[in-house]
Amino acid sequence: MSFEVVVEKVLLSMKDEIKKDKNMEIINNDIIKPVVEKVIDHMYPYFVGASFVFIVMFLVIFIILFLNVKICYF
Repeated sequence: MSFEVVVEKVLLSMKDEIKKDKNMEIINNDIIKPVVEKVIDHMYPYFVGASFVFIVMFLVIFIILFLNVKICYF
């Protein structure tokens, strides 16, 4: 038996084992969910800051548009 065949069999058995519901639940609850929560916790201030910048830009654009309309019609 060559090394490639052994590796292929090991990978296929790992794939089958990972697809089981119990193992998927462990992977999701103990690995993926904590990592995603940690990333969101670190990214939260950037999301808030970016949202604030977009809101301020929208308000400034609206104010400029309003002032231009006011100048043109009055």
